Amino acid sequence: MKHGNGYLFYTCLVTDTKILILVGKTGSGKSASGNTILGDSNAFKEDMSPESVTVGCVKKEVDRDGAKVVVIDTPGLFDTTKTQYDVKRKIEECVEQSVPGPHGFLLVISLKSRFAQEERSSIKWIRDNFGEDAFTYTLVLFTHGDLLKGKSVRDYVKESKELQRVINQCGGRYHTLSNTQRVNQTQVDTLLSKIEDTVEFKGGEHYSNDMYKVAQKKLERDREFFGLTSVGLFGAGAYLSSYVLMGIGGALGYSQFNCSVVMFS
Repeated sequence: MKHGNGYLFYTCLVTDTKILILVGKTGSGKSASGNTILGDSNAFKEDMSPESVTVGCVKKEVDRDGAKVVVIDTPGLFDTTKTQYDVKRKIEECVEQSVPGPHGFLLVISLKSRFAQEERSSIKWIRDNFGEDAFTYTLVLFTHGDLLKGKSVRDYVKESKELQRVINQCGGRYHTLSNTQRVNQTQVDTLLSKIEDTVEFKGGEHYSNDMYKVAQKKLERDREFFGLTSVGLFGAGAYLSSYVLMGIGGALGYSQFNCSVVMFS
């Protein structure tokens, strides 16, 4: 643990834990994907609804092959039923629950609907709240993979320039889950293997408080330049949660971790 300028810097030492944060618009299949990853149909609440079923950040975990997998489900992005204050609080909650820091952000996109503006905005949401470094730990996770009906996801992606741009911003990492085939845990093994590869590529480091602090400083500069109301709903919320990760980590006594980082592709 290093103290300096009022913050703590974390490096990873815990190789048997993976912390994943699910991000995506309402109806993308985040909760169902979390259940598939955990191998538990009841871990997160699933329901067909025009409004976000997940009303707060929900954290669940499972021991899998001797390693702990932690999944944090978040409320759907761009849910118009939530106020700016609500969104701010939920972002803070997610940051708190991911201590010492997530090994991966899973950007969930459903194959049931056409790629639209909200999916593009999801990328901006990640950048505004967690900074450019977060893309190193982000994987595009496609749901409803069974709808491809024999077509490979690679061929599907080739049909959309916009989708290719999003995946390229995430380092070319993407994966497909079929949440109707939870008994097929090979798809989860493959996902977690990609996560391991990402962690190794990053030298065993997870997304850290240091990266988060850089993102918040940039957000603060943007807010000062454009004015408090110009950055947007999610940016303002993330700024107000600045240093939550640092504070909670210090309180829990985290010092050095050697986590297995999350890679998505």
